[in-house]
Amino acid sequence: MKKMENELLIQFINSYPEHSTNMLSSFTVDEIVNLLLELPIKLVALILNRLNPIISANALISLPDDKFFKLYGLLDPVKAAHLFSLVEKEDRDKKISLLSAHDQKDIEELLIYPIDSAGSLMDSSIRTCNVNETVKNVIASYKKTQSPSRDIFVIDLEGRLVGYLPVYELLSADGSDVIESIMHKSPPFVNALSPKSEVVEVFETFKSTILPVTHVDGTLLGAIRYSSLVTEMQNQVLTRMATLGGASPSEKALSPPFFSVGKRLPWLLINLVTAFIASAVVGVFEGTIAKVTALAVLLPVVAGQSGNTGAQAMAVTMRGLALREVRVKQWLKVLFKEVRVGFINGVVVAVVTGASVYFWSKSFSLGLVMTVAMIFSMVIASLSGAAIPILLTSLGRDPAQSSSVILTTVTDVMGFLSFLGLATLFISFLNVTN
Repeated sequence: MKKMENELLIQFINSYPEHSTNMLSSFTVDEIVNLLLELPIKLVALILNRLNPIISANALISLPDDKFFKLYGLLDPVKAAHLFSLVEKEDRDKKISLLSAHDQKDIEELLIYPIDSAGSLMDSSIRTCNVNETVKNVIASYKKTQSPSRDIFVIDLEGRLVGYLPVYELLSADGSDVIESIMHKSPPFVNALSPKSEVVEVFETFKSTILPVTHVDGTLLGAIRYSSLVTEMQNQVLTRMATLGGASPSEKALSPPFFSVGKRLPWLLINLVTAFIASAVVGVFEGTIAKVTALAVLLPVVAGQSGNTGAQAMAVTMRGLALREVRVKQWLKVLFKEVRVGFINGVVVAVVTGASVYFWSKSFSLGLVMTVAMIFSMVIASLSGAAIPILLTSLGRDPAQSSSVILTTVTDVMGFLSFLGLATLFISFLNVTN
């Protein structure tokens, strides 16, 4: 009979995975794991994404190592890190050790938040429920966990915060009510990377005792209790008083001149080397420039546009890495997107530039060379602007420190090379009258 029941359950989960999470929430972790072992790995990932996070976390680390390893590749890194944060460190470390060195580093970075951020203050062990659960199921689950929280946070099927429900309202509601129909919508929240000053401001504005913390995509990660914030702020004041006479290791506005020189001079020298590299590229085409002097006038246009294009891509990518919107493992997706953006922007800017060059020089060939070179240089610049921060991050370097220097070299060299190279190939057609 037991075997037949399991087979029926598996058939139901296979047919209606979205509706099976409520049913599975009432099962023990061992029962859930036994069922998951009978399901396709993609279906397991779907179910763990939609189950209550605490149940999902315990089921995840209870899976056999081979099943866990296959499953991890289908989980979003942020979601995986959140689930890992809900279990004991010892259990978490055992499972993480099964992953590749790159994935281990990725998870460790997601589990550690900057000292002055909301993420460093949050407690991941919070009480949550799904919008489509019934009051009866949530109460039963709440009693099992012995949660001390006075509020239950409501998440959708993707784990995003959509509301909250005080426990006293839950206990007084009809058991057949669906959570979505009785919850309070749009609760105040903060991003995991928001500074402590913003956390204090939100607490003061809404006068709450607990504040949910989310990822940039709205995924609920944890919550900050007001008592924890007060304790942290007290410790921070004491620490600042204790180190009041100490010198900061980083440069300040009034740092000693030689200290500032030591911080800045190496990068200025590196920048000088890159400038010589770009000049050397121009020198290779000295003969072409001598024959068509208009090329020298147009060089800054190519360098300027490609530089701005690369800077835009770099800024967006660095912000995405800093806010953990993207991870290094998503490099191909990011680069493909930037190539498309660079090409579309390049075509529009190149047509305008080429037309302007034509009316200025009365040379259709020069305008065409400028158009093609602009498209090529802007695509390369957009690609480089995204690739350089990702590469430096993967190598354990701070992309904010050296990305701009490397990017300037790449955009100048490729811009000059594309423009002057094409001009050299078609120099016999560049009949410039201006």
